[in-house]
Amino acid sequence: MLAERISRVSPRTGRLLATVLALGLGFAAAVGGSVPTAAVAASPVQVVIAVPIVVPPNQAGLISAQSLAQYTSLQSPEGLLTRQLDAVIDRPVAIAIDPMIIVSIRVLGTAAPPSATAWLERLSSASNDIFPLAYGDADLTLITQAGGEPVASPTSFDFALDADNFAPVPDEAQTPTPAPTADPIEPQLPAYPTTEDLLAWPYSTTDLAWPREGTVIASDLPTLADAGYGTTVLSSANVARTGSASSMADIDGRRVLVSDLLVSAALRDAADAVTDDEWTAAISGLSAAIATAGQAQPVIFVTASRSILASSRLGETIAALDADPLVSLVDLPVAVGASAAGASVLDQPQDAQRVAVASALLDAEHLERRFATVASDPLTITAPRALEIAALLSNGWEANPDGWTRGTTTFFEESTALRGSVQIVTSDTPINLLADRAGLPIAVSNDLDVPVTVYITVRPSTGLLSVVDPRVELVIEPHSQGKGAVPVEAISNGVVQVAVSLTSSTGVAIGAGATSDINVQAGWETPVVVIITIVVILVFSGGIIRNVVRRRRAAND
Repeated sequence: MLAERISRVSPRTGRLLATVLALGLGFAAAVGGSVPTAAVAASPVQVVIAVPIVVPPNQAGLISAQSLAQYTSLQSPEGLLTRQLDAVIDRPVAIAIDPMIIVSIRVLGTAAPPSATAWLERLSSASNDIFPLAYGDADLTLITQAGGEPVASPTSFDFALDADNFAPVPDEAQTPTPAPTADPIEPQLPAYPTTEDLLAWPYSTTDLAWPREGTVIASDLPTLADAGYGTTVLSSANVARTGSASSMADIDGRRVLVSDLLVSAALRDAADAVTDDEWTAAISGLSAAIATAGQAQPVIFVTASRSILASSRLGETIAALDADPLVSLVDLPVAVGASAAGASVLDQPQDAQRVAVASALLDAEHLERRFATVASDPLTITAPRALEIAALLSNGWEANPDGWTRGTTTFFEESTALRGSVQIVTSDTPINLLADRAGLPIAVSNDLDVPVTVYITVRPSTGLLSVVDPRVELVIEPHSQGKGAVPVEAISNGVVQVAVSLTSSTGVAIGAGATSDINVQAGWETPVVVIITIVVILVFSGGIIRNVVRRRRAAND
């Protein structure tokens, strides 16, 4: 059938063909008053629509208060979140929400813009089925094809919380004082949240993965399943059905929710229409595409675009479909609960260059996690960086390649600086070791905002110097230098080159190693002590003799 043939072409070509077909059928309906018999459904076609709610990508992994105020504004033309929610709230469509939006509002506490707080309350009261996208709307298959594992949620937001914006954490040892009942009720501060509190939401389902359209290969499905996703959304252009058409497919025992390419393209054309005439024609094409698809499958799953347009007519389009007697908009469980037909993946891999950059990002993050073991709480270092990784792997960057290049370049530069922020302080001046036993001074700098603990190791190049303790612990406060003393013993005279290195408590190498020249003068300690002792004795003896002579002279006089 035609839809199956279209599913075997590239996503861009497939969408073009889908648009041509939909508009052609719509034109036939408009001119002739009807469409071909094959495109007319005998009864209303069940349609499930999923709509993403996202914001433009950023590099921080959290949305600033200023941006939230802009996105949730009722008057501003930049009120993206307001327009998106207006289009879908309490309509028979499923909402796919980026958890970053929810967390960014909650993490601000009382500092959150009132419009953002009101927007979140409005979302919480919506009757829609709601499921989460990956945090930051991360490009799932970009991660899997880069060799990474999709992370369900960030590990911590503690670094972003300001205690002044939340109620004090109660002291368990302190008996709470009951609030007086006669005083007027004052607005209560929100409770200081945990990471789980910030991410919590009464989702309809949490195991639905929605990769970017036309980016999935067969090996992605088991990786997504291992990450906890029970069902993956794939475009019909990404799937080859071996059985009857259905909104659900079974690919090697894994459940796949198939979005119809033709109908999804027609829906997006209607939502993107600029003029009334364009929109009317697009609606006719959308109705015709639904009728045609309804001949092959009882339930059609349709996805709206992730692109954010200022003049989107998505709300009008959904309302028009809801009023169409030949269309029945139903809830997400209807599509997910359909019988699964056999299918296979038509591989549509991500761009190789994007995958290479994503792989380098994941490698840098891995190195940063190892480095972070210098801190007593590694999350103070890794948590904000993990959010930046999620932000840079967002689907939104696909439409902004120049911005992505700038963002990733900055991340790599910051990663190099971060991993070099704890270093041995070197000097060109040799260290003189005059005693048989002494502490070899090693200075270490810490440019981080948190204290770190390192272990100093010294390895002499010759046997002229023996290291008594091969691993010396040193704690360095933020933005300061610390000096450790490595106990050594001089065996013989000469110049010894020693290799100095740092490790964390888990044995991870920290910073670049260094070498120092040690001028060993074994045996100098004893002669020096003897000379000093003789000098002291002579001085005291001289004083005593002078006193005796003086007294004898006084007695003789």
